[in-house]
Amino acid sequence: MKKQLIRRLSRATDSSTYSLLRSDSHHNPARRSSCEKAVDHGYAPVHVGHEMERFVVMKKFLKPLIQNLLIYPQIQIQNFPRRNMASSTSDPRTPDARVRILSTEIIHAKNTQSPLERIPLTACDLRLILVGTIQKGLLFRNPTTDHPISRQTFIENLKSAFSKALALHHPFAGRLTADEHPDGSASVYIDCNDAGCPFLHAVADGVTVDEALHQPFPVPPAPILWSFFPSNDVKNYHGFTKPLMSVQITELVDGVFIGWTVNHAVADGTAHWNFHRIWSSICRGCGEYSPPVFTRDSSLEAIKKKIRVPWSRIRDFNEDNLVIPPLKEGTFHFSRKKIAELKAKGTAELSGSRQISSLQILIAHLWRAVIRSRADPDPESETRFVIQVGFRGRFEPNKFPAHYFGNAIGGRTVTMKVKDLVAEGSLGRVAAEVNRVVAETTDEKLREAVEDWIESPDMRGLGEFTEGGLMLSGSPRFDAYGTDFGWGKAVAVRSGWANKCDGKVTVFPGPETGSMGFEVCLSPECFDRLRMDSEFMAAVTE
Repeated sequence: MKKQLIRRLSRATDSSTYSLLRSDSHHNPARRSSCEKAVDHGYAPVHVGHEMERFVVMKKFLKPLIQNLLIYPQIQIQNFPRRNMASSTSDPRTPDARVRILSTEIIHAKNTQSPLERIPLTACDLRLILVGTIQKGLLFRNPTTDHPISRQTFIENLKSAFSKALALHHPFAGRLTADEHPDGSASVYIDCNDAGCPFLHAVADGVTVDEALHQPFPVPPAPILWSFFPSNDVKNYHGFTKPLMSVQITELVDGVFIGWTVNHAVADGTAHWNFHRIWSSICRGCGEYSPPVFTRDSSLEAIKKKIRVPWSRIRDFNEDNLVIPPLKEGTFHFSRKKIAELKAKGTAELSGSRQISSLQILIAHLWRAVIRSRADPDPESETRFVIQVGFRGRFEPNKFPAHYFGNAIGGRTVTMKVKDLVAEGSLGRVAAEVNRVVAETTDEKLREAVEDWIESPDMRGLGEFTEGGLMLSGSPRFDAYGTDFGWGKAVAVRSGWANKCDGKVTVFPGPETGSMGFEVCLSPECFDRLRMDSEFMAAVTE
């Protein structure tokens, strides 16, 4: 619905007037006043977001917009009072009052042996430049050893090791830069200028590990967990002036949360988890690790090209005030035993020897349950599930190296009719369809997709990514629970508020070998029905 609203506004807005309003309204009050009076017949002004940005909208669109007021309470339409929903208008970027920042320090890449350089962003990088960052974090309880190190020693050790890890991953300490071309296009790079990464030390007064683990929570108001992440107001396209990585260490009553924010146009999940594995290894005094690979030498010729993209699309893009509708989020855990039971059920429904993976059966299980939980879906309509497929290990004969630094992922879409998805005994068939789409992600198709993107760059914002479907990020292969900074194994892995939308799903490895966790973000009504779905919850372990 968010995307529909944005489309309605964009279709209804007089482009010339809107251009003047965007460029002048915040800088020239006199111009803003004169523009507000210039509304043509058949139009009405609409104000959106915290800064009340003004749109000029066709009156025929007002009725559907008014119907969305309960979902988008930050919209005000002139002459129509807004309902009082103060509890639903909390900005997730506003820190919880209990979280106090004690110190902020800019950390530089210590003793880096890599020369300062510029690294070009590839098609895989640039397609993500308009969306939100990666925000991940690990929650630890206080160690129970007989001789635990003090928190201050632990935090100083984290800071020192972080600088050493940056020396191996020096692009994270840089900023984005662009070469503009006469035709209006631009080539975008990482400028490895060692501008540095913020390192924040915070304390959450009176907050325990169990409170931080509380699930599910409504969104908004923002859970306190989101205040454990730095740079909540930063998007990827801010990377020209904002840090590409920032870290926050938050002390709790009985534990510590280590949260980080990474520019997704610079690195994907594999690349940033590789960084944190090395960081944690340095913390523990372990010196054996594989450094990242920055070169763009691949059999995929498109990776080597200096890609040109429409510069105005990046320069003028702004989703800073994108309205987030009410959502609910929770993490569902699936044990190895429960996953095996689902696989056995799905396999029994299939004829032949079709193999399906643990992740594919869980995707099918969740997808069917979410669609069942949505209000009266049209049986003949199509629903889709977008899955990120990794490129590492593909593109024969010169594969992407396992420690390639950058984005090496691409979206693959599984589409099914609602009636086929939710039919009795369709679990195996849905998992097999997911398997088929992933298996068909061949070298040739990936090359073709990247080359097509270069010919016609498609850079989308968060508001354009999902509409009625689901989108999966993360991977059970990320060794999150193996990231030990010296306090032992984490009790939970969590994500921040970046990229939250209806239908966003993040998969993590579980704390036990072979288990998985799905962090699911849905509309409140759909989420509540999902938790009441007995078939779905029968496989959930907690």
